[in-house]
Amino acid sequence: MFSGAVGLYISLVCFNNIFDYSSNFTFVTMVSKMADTFSKEKNSWRSINSVFGHHLIFILIVIWELAIAFLLWIGVFRMISKLRASAIEFKQAKNYTSFGLALGVLLWFIAFISIGGEWFLMWQSKSWNAQTTAFFLTCCFLLFLIYHGQDDN
Repeated sequence: MFSGAVGLYISLVCFNNIFDYSSNFTFVTMVSKMADTFSKEKNSWRSINSVFGHHLIFILIVIWELAIAFLLWIGVFRMISKLRASAIEFKQAKNYTSFGLALGVLLWFIAFISIGGEWFLMWQSKSWNAQTTAFFLTCCFLLFLIYHGQDDN
């Protein structure tokens, strides 16, 4: 049930990133340009000012999100098909969702908290700071992953 809820969430994230490309692309552009960080004078060498680079980063994030969605939905359907199977078979069916949830933790922790937050100093931005959201999503995916990994009785 939770895997389906997370699958729905990440599917909506993918939908928004694909069909509202410009809004979400602008966010990636502003963060990677370090547009309004207060220590830009000292740290601007880290910024990416290439439009191609901005598109590449954004497309890689969307592909990562699509992979998460794909794994979660495959896992959900596999688990549904194994509801009446043995505990071992059901646990094996959970592998896809476990991998999808782990990729979710890694996406928001690596891409947004580590790279966006610390490398591109997103935390210094008044307008383009998504640290709180990234932390929230990392925790949500991690909690779902921990719950998901519990033994089924």
